[in-house]
Amino acid sequence: MDSRHRTIRTRDGSDPAPSRYDSDSMRVAFTNLGCKLNQAELEALARRFSGAGHTVVRSLDEADLHVVNTCTVTHVAARDSRKTARRGARVNPRLRTVITGCHVESDPVEAARLSGVDLVVPNADKDELLDRVHVAFPELRPRETSLDIPYVPLEFGNARALVKIEDGCNMQCAFCIIPATRGRQQSRRPEEIIAEIRGLAASGFDEIVVTGVQISSYRSQGFGLYELVREALDATDVARLRLTSIAPWEFDPRLLELFAGGRLCRHFHLSLQSGCDETLRRMRRPYSSAHFRGLTESIRRHLPGVAVTTDVIVGFPGETDGEFESSLAFVERETFARVHAFPYSERPGTVAADMTDKVDPQTIRERMQRMLEVARASEARFARSQVGESVSVLWESKHAEIWRGTSDNYLRVHTESELDLERSLSRTLLVAADGAALRGVTSTSARLL
Repeated sequence: MDSRHRTIRTRDGSDPAPSRYDSDSMRVAFTNLGCKLNQAELEALARRFSGAGHTVVRSLDEADLHVVNTCTVTHVAARDSRKTARRGARVNPRLRTVITGCHVESDPVEAARLSGVDLVVPNADKDELLDRVHVAFPELRPRETSLDIPYVPLEFGNARALVKIEDGCNMQCAFCIIPATRGRQQSRRPEEIIAEIRGLAASGFDEIVVTGVQISSYRSQGFGLYELVREALDATDVARLRLTSIAPWEFDPRLLELFAGGRLCRHFHLSLQSGCDETLRRMRRPYSSAHFRGLTESIRRHLPGVAVTTDVIVGFPGETDGEFESSLAFVERETFARVHAFPYSERPGTVAADMTDKVDPQTIRERMQRMLEVARASEARFARSQVGESVSVLWESKHAEIWRGTSDNYLRVHTESELDLERSLSRTLLVAADGAALRGVTSTSARLL
Protein backbone atom coordinates (compact mmCIF):
# COMPACT_ATOMS: atom_id res chain seq x y z
CA MET A 1 0.00 0.00 0.00
CA ASP A 2 1.18 3.53 -0.79
CA SER A 3 2.31 5.00 2.54
CA ARG A 4 0.50 8.22 1.56
CA HIS A 5 -2.71 6.37 2.36
CA ARG A 6 -1.37 4.42 5.32
CA THR A 7 -3.13 6.72 7.71
CA ILE A 8 -3.74 4.50 10.74
CA ARG A 9 -1.13 2.54 12.65
CA THR A 10 0.14 2.18 16.20
CA ARG A 11 3.76 2.72 17.03
CA ASP A 12 4.63 -0.95 17.46
CA GLY A 13 1.88 -2.44 15.29
CA SER A 14 0.00 -3.83 18.30
CA ASP A 15 -3.58 -3.25 19.40
CA PRO A 16 -4.25 0.05 21.18
CA ALA A 17 -3.37 0.01 24.85
CA PRO A 18 -6.08 0.38 27.48
CA SER A 19 -6.88 3.87 28.67
CA ARG A 20 -4.04 5.41 30.66
CA TYR A 21 -6.19 7.96 32.44
CA ASP A 22 -9.37 7.65 34.43
CA SER A 23 -11.00 10.50 32.55
CA ASP A 24 -14.13 11.23 30.55
CA SER A 25 -12.14 12.92 27.80
CA MET A 26 -8.83 12.85 26.01
CA ARG A 27 -6.29 15.56 26.78
CA VAL A 28 -4.85 16.88 23.54
CA ALA A 29 -1.81 19.08 22.87
CA PHE A 30 -1.38 20.81 19.52
CA THR A 31 1.85 21.96 17.86
CA ASN A 32 1.97 24.05 14.70
CA LEU A 33 4.91 24.53 12.38
CA GLY A 34 4.92 26.91 9.45
CA CYS A 35 2.47 29.39 8.06
CA LYS A 36 -0.71 31.06 9.29
CA LEU A 37 -2.72 28.65 7.15
CA ASN A 38 -1.29 25.77 9.15
CA GLN A 39 -2.13 27.65 12.34
CA ALA A 40 -5.70 28.26 11.15
CA GLU A 41 -6.14 24.56 10.38
CA LEU A 42 -4.79 23.54 13.76
CA GLU A 43 -7.03 25.99 15.60
CA ALA A 44 -10.03 24.59 13.70
CA LEU A 45 -8.98 21.06 14.66
CA ALA A 46 -8.59 22.10 18.29
CA ARG A 47 -12.11 23.53 18.29
CA ARG A 48 -13.44 20.26 16.88
CA PHE A 49 -11.68 18.25 19.57
CA SER A 50 -13.06 20.59 22.23
CA GLY A 51 -16.54 20.41 20.77
CA ALA A 52 -16.35 16.60 20.81
CA GLY A 53 -15.72 16.63 24.56
CA HIS A 54 -11.93 16.51 24.67
CA THR A 55 -9.68 18.88 26.63
CA VAL A 56 -7.04 21.08 25.02
CA VAL A 57 -3.81 21.27 27.07
CA ARG A 58 -0.45 22.97 26.53
CA SER A 59 1.92 20.48 28.12
CA LEU A 60 2.94 17.20 26.52
CA ASP A 61 3.47 15.80 30.01
CA GLU A 62 -0.25 15.90 30.75
CA ALA A 63 -1.50 15.03 27.26
CA ASP A 64 -2.91 11.75 25.94
CA LEU A 65 -2.51 12.86 22.35
CA HIS A 66 -0.15 15.19 20.47
CA VAL A 67 -1.33 16.58 17.11
CA VAL A 68 1.48 18.05 14.98
CA ASN A 69 0.75 20.09 11.86
CA THR A 70 3.99 19.87 9.89
CA CYS A 71 5.64 22.17 7.34
CA THR A 72 8.07 21.56 4.49
CA VAL A 73 8.40 24.95 2.81
CA THR A 74 12.13 24.96 3.65
CA HIS A 75 14.54 22.19 4.63
CA VAL A 76 14.71 23.77 8.11
CA ALA A 77 10.93 23.57 8.46
CA ALA A 78 10.98 19.91 7.39
CA ARG A 79 13.77 19.14 9.89
CA ASP A 80 11.88 20.89 12.70
CA SER A 81 8.73 18.96 11.78
CA ARG A 82 10.53 15.63 12.14
CA LYS A 83 12.13 16.71 15.42
CA THR A 84 8.79 17.84 16.87
CA ALA A 85 7.02 14.66 15.80
CA ARG A 86 9.62 12.50 17.57
CA ARG A 87 9.80 14.66 20.70
CA GLY A 88 6.47 13.65 22.20
CA ALA A 89 7.42 10.03 22.87
CA ARG A 90 10.65 11.12 24.61
CA VAL A 91 8.83 13.63 26.82
CA ASN A 92 5.91 11.35 27.64
CA PRO A 93 6.30 7.65 26.75
CA ARG A 94 2.53 7.13 27.12
CA LEU A 95 1.70 9.82 24.57
CA ARG A 96 0.08 9.10 21.20
CA THR A 97 1.40 11.29 18.37
CA VAL A 98 -0.50 12.20 15.20
CA ILE A 99 1.15 14.07 12.34
CA THR A 100 -0.43 15.80 9.37
CA GLY A 101 0.47 18.72 7.12
CA CYS A 102 2.78 19.44 4.23
CA HIS A 103 5.78 17.35 5.33
CA VAL A 104 3.51 14.31 5.29
CA GLU A 105 2.78 15.07 1.63
CA SER A 106 6.31 15.91 0.51
CA ASP A 107 7.87 12.78 2.02
CA PRO A 108 5.12 10.29 2.98
CA VAL A 109 7.46 7.31 3.31
CA GLU A 110 9.70 9.11 5.82
CA ALA A 111 6.66 10.47 7.70
CA ALA A 112 5.22 6.97 8.09
CA ARG A 113 8.53 5.67 9.48
CA LEU A 114 9.21 8.43 12.02
CA SER A 115 9.87 6.99 15.44
CA GLY A 116 7.30 7.94 18.04
CA VAL A 117 4.55 8.58 15.49
CA ASP A 118 1.35 6.55 15.87
CA LEU A 119 -0.93 8.00 13.22
CA VAL A 120 -0.28 9.75 9.89
CA VAL A 121 -3.06 11.78 8.27
CA PRO A 122 -2.49 13.24 4.78
CA ASN A 123 -3.35 16.87 4.08
CA ALA A 124 -6.34 15.86 1.97
CA ASP A 125 -7.82 14.02 4.97
CA LYS A 126 -7.05 16.66 7.60
CA ASP A 127 -10.73 17.49 8.08
CA GLU A 128 -11.28 13.87 9.10
CA LEU A 129 -8.45 13.81 11.64
CA LEU A 130 -10.73 13.68 14.69
CA ASP A 131 -12.63 10.71 13.28
CA ARG A 132 -9.37 8.98 12.36
CA VAL A 133 -8.14 9.40 15.93
CA HIS A 134 -11.33 7.92 17.34
CA VAL A 135 -11.01 4.90 15.03
CA ALA A 136 -7.29 4.39 15.72
CA PHE A 137 -7.55 4.87 19.49
CA PRO A 138 -11.06 3.88 20.58
CA GLU A 139 -9.97 3.88 24.22
CA LEU A 140 -9.57 7.64 23.94
CA ARG A 141 -13.11 8.34 22.79
CA PRO A 142 -15.00 10.65 25.15
CA ARG A 143 -18.00 9.21 26.97
CA GLU A 144 -19.95 12.37 26.30
CA THR A 145 -19.71 14.99 23.59
CA SER A 146 -20.65 18.64 23.46
CA LEU A 147 -21.11 19.16 19.74
CA ASP A 148 -23.61 21.91 20.44
CA ILE A 149 -20.63 24.19 21.32
CA PRO A 150 -19.01 24.72 17.88
CA TYR A 151 -16.74 27.62 18.89
CA VAL A 152 -14.50 27.32 21.93
CA PRO A 153 -12.02 30.15 22.67
CA LEU A 154 -8.65 28.42 22.89
CA GLU A 155 -5.78 29.59 25.05
CA PHE A 156 -3.08 29.70 22.38
CA GLY A 157 -1.55 32.87 23.81
CA ASN A 158 -3.25 35.51 21.68
CA ALA A 159 -6.58 37.23 21.24
CA ARG A 160 -7.04 36.60 17.54
CA ALA A 161 -8.41 33.66 15.60
CA LEU A 162 -7.59 32.55 12.07
CA VAL A 163 -10.11 31.51 9.44
CA LYS A 164 -9.09 29.54 6.37
CA ILE A 165 -10.95 30.63 3.23
CA GLU A 166 -9.13 28.62 0.57
CA ASP A 167 -6.39 26.05 0.07
CA GLY A 168 -3.97 25.05 -2.68
CA CYS A 169 -2.28 27.04 -5.43
CA ASN A 170 -2.42 26.99 -9.24
CA MET A 171 0.91 28.81 -9.63
CA GLN A 172 4.18 27.07 -10.47
CA CYS A 173 6.79 29.35 -8.92
CA ALA A 174 10.20 27.78 -9.46
CA PHE A 175 11.15 27.60 -5.78
CA CYS A 176 7.83 26.53 -4.23
CA ILE A 177 6.75 23.05 -3.11
CA ILE A 178 3.28 24.14 -1.94
CA PRO A 179 1.38 23.16 -5.14
CA ALA A 180 2.72 19.62 -4.69
CA THR A 181 1.78 19.42 -1.01
CA ARG A 182 -1.51 21.35 -1.10
CA GLY A 183 -2.82 20.64 -4.59
CA ARG A 184 -4.78 22.98 -6.83
CA GLN A 185 -6.63 25.99 -5.49
CA GLN A 186 -10.00 25.34 -3.85
CA SER A 187 -12.25 27.88 -2.12
CA ARG A 188 -14.69 27.38 0.74
CA ARG A 189 -18.29 28.47 0.36
CA PRO A 190 -18.80 32.08 1.52
CA GLU A 191 -21.70 31.21 3.84
CA GLU A 192 -19.47 28.74 5.73
CA ILE A 193 -16.78 31.36 6.16
CA ILE A 194 -19.20 34.06 7.32
CA ALA A 195 -20.78 31.65 9.82
CA GLU A 196 -17.34 30.78 11.22
CA ILE A 197 -16.35 34.44 11.57
CA ARG A 198 -19.66 35.23 13.26
CA GLY A 199 -19.23 32.34 15.70
CA LEU A 200 -15.66 33.23 16.57
CA ALA A 201 -16.59 36.87 17.16
CA ALA A 202 -19.41 35.72 19.45
CA SER A 203 -16.87 33.57 21.34
CA GLY A 204 -14.84 36.64 22.25
CA PHE A 205 -12.27 37.03 19.49
CA ASP A 206 -11.89 40.70 18.57
CA GLU A 207 -9.65 40.05 15.57
CA ILE A 208 -10.18 37.48 12.84
CA VAL A 209 -7.32 36.80 10.44
CA VAL A 210 -8.36 35.69 6.94
CA THR A 211 -5.83 33.19 5.64
CA GLY A 212 -5.09 30.62 2.94
CA VAL A 213 -2.33 29.75 0.50
CA GLN A 214 -3.36 32.47 -1.94
CA ILE A 215 -6.37 34.36 -0.56
CA SER A 216 -6.42 36.74 -3.53
CA SER A 217 -7.33 33.71 -5.69
CA TYR A 218 -10.52 33.14 -3.69
CA ARG A 219 -13.47 32.37 -5.99
CA SER A 220 -16.76 30.81 -4.86
CA GLN A 221 -20.39 31.32 -5.85
CA GLY A 222 -19.65 34.59 -7.59
CA PHE A 223 -17.58 35.90 -4.68
CA GLY A 224 -13.98 37.03 -4.95
CA LEU A 225 -11.90 38.27 -2.03
CA TYR A 226 -13.41 41.77 -2.24
CA GLU A 227 -17.00 40.46 -2.08
CA LEU A 228 -16.13 38.07 0.74
CA VAL A 229 -14.47 40.75 2.89
CA ARG A 230 -17.33 43.18 2.25
CA GLU A 231 -19.85 40.55 3.32
CA ALA A 232 -17.83 39.66 6.42
CA LEU A 233 -17.83 43.30 7.50
CA ASP A 234 -21.52 43.79 6.70
CA ALA A 235 -22.88 40.51 8.06
CA THR A 236 -20.84 40.09 11.27
CA ASP A 237 -19.93 42.30 14.21
CA VAL A 238 -16.26 41.27 14.31
CA ALA A 239 -14.27 44.21 15.66
CA ARG A 240 -11.22 43.74 13.43
CA LEU A 241 -10.59 41.77 10.26
CA ARG A 242 -7.04 41.23 8.99
CA LEU A 243 -5.93 39.86 5.63
CA THR A 244 -2.86 37.68 5.10
CA SER A 245 -0.70 37.36 2.00
CA ILE A 246 -2.07 38.75 -1.27
CA ALA A 247 -0.43 38.01 -4.62
CA PRO A 248 0.86 41.29 -6.12
CA TRP A 249 -0.54 40.38 -9.55
CA GLU A 250 -4.01 39.69 -8.12
CA PHE A 251 -4.50 42.76 -5.94
CA ASP A 252 -8.07 44.08 -6.24
CA PRO A 253 -8.00 47.89 -5.80
CA ARG A 254 -11.63 47.78 -4.64
CA LEU A 255 -10.34 46.42 -1.32
CA LEU A 256 -9.18 49.95 -0.51
CA GLU A 257 -12.83 51.03 -0.39
CA LEU A 258 -13.47 48.76 2.61
CA PHE A 259 -11.18 50.53 5.08
CA ALA A 260 -13.47 53.50 5.69
CA GLY A 261 -15.19 51.90 8.68
CA GLY A 262 -11.96 51.23 10.56
CA ARG A 263 -12.64 47.52 11.08
CA LEU A 264 -10.39 46.23 8.29
CA CYS A 265 -6.79 46.31 9.48
CA ARG A 266 -4.45 48.67 7.62
CA HIS A 267 -2.04 45.92 6.68
CA PHE A 268 -1.17 44.22 3.40
CA HIS A 269 1.32 41.40 3.05
CA LEU A 270 2.62 41.38 -0.52
CA SER A 271 5.26 38.75 -1.26
CA LEU A 272 8.11 40.36 -3.18
CA GLN A 273 10.59 37.42 -3.16
CA SER A 274 13.13 39.55 -5.08
CA GLY A 275 13.50 43.19 -6.04
CA CYS A 276 15.43 42.27 -9.20
CA ASP A 277 13.53 41.60 -12.44
CA GLU A 278 16.03 39.02 -13.74
CA THR A 279 15.67 36.98 -10.56
CA LEU A 280 11.89 37.30 -10.64
CA ARG A 281 11.82 35.86 -14.16
CA ARG A 282 13.83 32.80 -13.10
CA MET A 283 11.53 32.44 -10.10
CA ARG A 284 8.54 32.42 -12.50
CA ARG A 285 6.92 35.31 -10.68
CA PRO A 286 4.43 37.13 -12.99
CA TYR A 287 5.29 40.75 -12.13
CA SER A 288 8.18 43.19 -12.26
CA SER A 289 9.75 45.30 -9.55
CA ALA A 290 8.18 48.38 -11.20
CA HIS A 291 4.72 46.81 -10.99
CA PHE A 292 5.29 46.00 -7.31
CA ARG A 293 6.46 49.54 -6.53
CA GLY A 294 3.49 51.04 -8.36
CA LEU A 295 1.15 48.87 -6.29
CA THR A 296 2.67 49.89 -2.94
CA GLU A 297 2.66 53.56 -3.94
CA SER A 298 -1.04 53.36 -4.83
CA ILE A 299 -1.89 51.60 -1.56
CA ARG A 300 0.00 54.17 0.52
CA ARG A 301 -1.64 57.09 -1.27
CA HIS A 302 -5.10 55.73 -0.51
CA LEU A 303 -4.41 54.49 3.02
CA PRO A 304 -2.15 56.61 5.26
CA GLY A 305 -0.27 54.65 7.92
CA VAL A 306 -0.77 51.32 6.14
CA ALA A 307 1.74 48.58 6.94
CA VAL A 308 3.12 46.77 3.92
CA THR A 309 5.01 43.60 4.85
CA THR A 310 6.79 41.19 2.55
CA ASP A 311 8.87 38.05 1.98
CA VAL A 312 12.31 38.03 0.31
CA ILE A 313 14.43 35.06 -0.79
CA VAL A 314 18.21 35.50 -0.74
CA GLY A 315 20.54 33.37 -2.83
CA PHE A 316 18.11 32.01 -5.42
CA PRO A 317 19.98 29.98 -8.09
CA GLY A 318 21.73 32.27 -10.53
CA GLU A 319 21.54 35.35 -8.27
CA THR A 320 24.60 37.39 -9.17
CA ASP A 321 26.18 40.07 -7.00
CA GLY A 322 24.47 42.68 -9.14
CA GLU A 323 21.05 41.02 -8.84
CA PHE A 324 21.38 40.82 -5.08
CA GLU A 325 22.39 44.48 -4.87
CA SER A 326 19.29 45.41 -6.91
CA SER A 327 17.06 43.39 -4.61
CA LEU A 328 18.70 44.85 -1.51
CA ALA A 329 18.31 48.42 -2.79
CA PHE A 330 14.65 47.80 -3.62
CA VAL A 331 13.90 46.56 -0.10
CA GLU A 332 15.77 49.51 1.39
CA ARG A 333 13.71 52.03 -0.63
CA GLU A 334 10.34 50.47 0.16
CA THR A 335 10.30 51.00 3.98
CA PHE A 336 8.45 47.76 4.63
CA ALA A 337 6.83 47.47 8.06
CA ARG A 338 8.26 43.97 8.33
CA VAL A 339 10.48 41.84 6.08
CA HIS A 340 10.61 38.06 6.33
CA ALA A 341 13.97 37.27 4.71
CA PHE A 342 14.88 33.65 3.97
CA PRO A 343 17.96 31.99 2.50
CA TYR A 344 17.03 29.96 -0.58
CA SER A 345 16.13 26.41 0.43
CA GLU A 346 16.22 23.70 -2.23
CA ARG A 347 13.03 21.61 -2.30
CA PRO A 348 13.16 18.39 -4.33
CA GLY A 349 10.57 18.34 -7.11
CA THR A 350 10.68 22.07 -7.81
CA VAL A 351 12.06 23.67 -10.98
CA ALA A 352 14.74 25.50 -9.01
CA ALA A 353 16.06 22.24 -7.57
CA ASP A 354 17.30 21.29 -11.05
CA MET A 355 19.00 24.62 -11.72
CA THR A 356 22.75 24.21 -11.89
CA ASP A 357 24.02 27.69 -11.01
CA LYS A 358 23.55 27.46 -7.26
CA VAL A 359 24.89 30.22 -5.02
CA ASP A 360 27.48 28.92 -2.56
CA PRO A 361 26.39 28.73 1.10
CA GLN A 362 28.96 31.24 2.39
CA THR A 363 27.80 33.87 -0.11
CA ILE A 364 24.19 33.25 0.89
CA ARG A 365 25.09 33.71 4.58
CA GLU A 366 26.86 37.01 3.84
CA ARG A 367 23.95 38.27 1.73
CA MET A 368 21.45 37.22 4.37
CA GLN A 369 23.28 39.25 6.99
CA ARG A 370 23.10 42.35 4.82
CA MET A 371 19.43 41.79 3.95
CA LEU A 372 18.53 41.33 7.63
CA GLU A 373 20.30 44.59 8.51
CA VAL A 374 18.31 46.44 5.84
CA ALA A 375 15.12 44.74 7.01
CA ARG A 376 15.67 45.83 10.63
CA ALA A 377 16.39 49.39 9.54
CA SER A 378 13.26 49.42 7.36
CA GLU A 379 11.06 48.19 10.21
CA ALA A 380 12.53 50.80 12.55
CA ARG A 381 11.88 53.60 10.00
CA PHE A 382 8.26 52.58 9.65
CA ALA A 383 7.86 52.44 13.43
CA ARG A 384 9.34 55.93 13.85
CA SER A 385 7.00 57.27 11.18
CA GLN A 386 4.05 56.26 13.35
CA VAL A 387 5.10 58.11 16.52
CA GLY A 388 2.41 60.66 17.34
CA GLU A 389 -0.34 58.63 15.67
CA SER A 390 -3.39 57.25 17.48
CA VAL A 391 -4.04 53.61 16.59
CA SER A 392 -6.26 50.76 17.76
CA VAL A 393 -4.31 48.10 19.67
CA LEU A 394 -5.42 44.60 20.56
CA TRP A 395 -3.75 43.74 23.89
CA GLU A 396 -2.57 40.14 24.08
CA SER A 397 -0.24 39.54 27.00
CA LYS A 398 1.43 41.05 30.06
CA HIS A 399 5.06 40.66 31.10
CA ALA A 400 6.60 42.35 34.15
CA GLU A 401 3.84 44.97 34.41
CA ILE A 402 4.07 45.77 30.69
CA TRP A 403 1.14 45.02 28.39
CA ARG A 404 1.97 43.99 24.83
CA GLY A 405 -0.30 44.11 21.82
CA THR A 406 -0.62 44.60 18.07
CA SER A 407 -1.96 47.67 16.31
CA ASP A 408 -4.29 47.51 13.34
CA ASN A 409 -1.30 48.43 11.16
CA TYR A 410 0.75 45.54 12.54
CA LEU A 411 2.99 47.42 14.97
CA ARG A 412 4.23 45.82 18.17
CA VAL A 413 3.08 48.15 20.95
CA HIS A 414 3.68 48.10 24.71
CA THR A 415 2.22 50.18 27.51
CA GLU A 416 2.04 50.41 31.28
CA SER A 417 -1.47 50.26 32.70
CA GLU A 418 -3.15 49.26 35.94
CA LEU A 419 -6.19 48.17 33.94
CA ASP A 420 -6.74 44.58 32.88
CA LEU A 421 -6.22 45.01 29.15
CA GLU A 422 -5.99 41.36 28.17
CA ARG A 423 -7.96 40.57 25.00
CA SER A 424 -9.25 44.14 24.85
CA LEU A 425 -9.12 46.66 22.04
CA SER A 426 -8.34 50.28 22.83
CA ARG A 427 -7.27 53.55 21.22
CA THR A 428 -3.57 54.15 21.91
CA LEU A 429 -1.33 57.16 21.30
CA LEU A 430 2.13 56.10 20.08
CA VAL A 431 4.68 58.21 21.93
CA ALA A 432 8.11 56.63 21.29
CA ALA A 433 9.82 54.02 19.11
CA ASP A 434 12.50 51.55 20.16
CA GLY A 435 13.60 49.77 17.00
CA ALA A 436 10.47 48.18 15.50
CA ALA A 437 8.54 48.35 18.79
CA LEU A 438 6.56 51.32 20.05
CA ARG A 439 5.53 52.65 23.44
CA GLY A 440 1.96 53.81 23.71
CA VAL A 441 -0.40 55.53 26.10
CA THR A 442 -3.75 53.81 26.04
CA SER A 443 -7.13 55.39 26.68
CA THR A 444 -8.97 54.46 29.88
CA SER A 445 -12.28 54.84 28.09
CA ALA A 446 -14.44 52.05 26.75
CA ARG A 447 -13.05 49.57 24.28
CA LEU A 448 -13.36 50.39 20.60
CA LEU A 449 -16.08 48.60 18.70
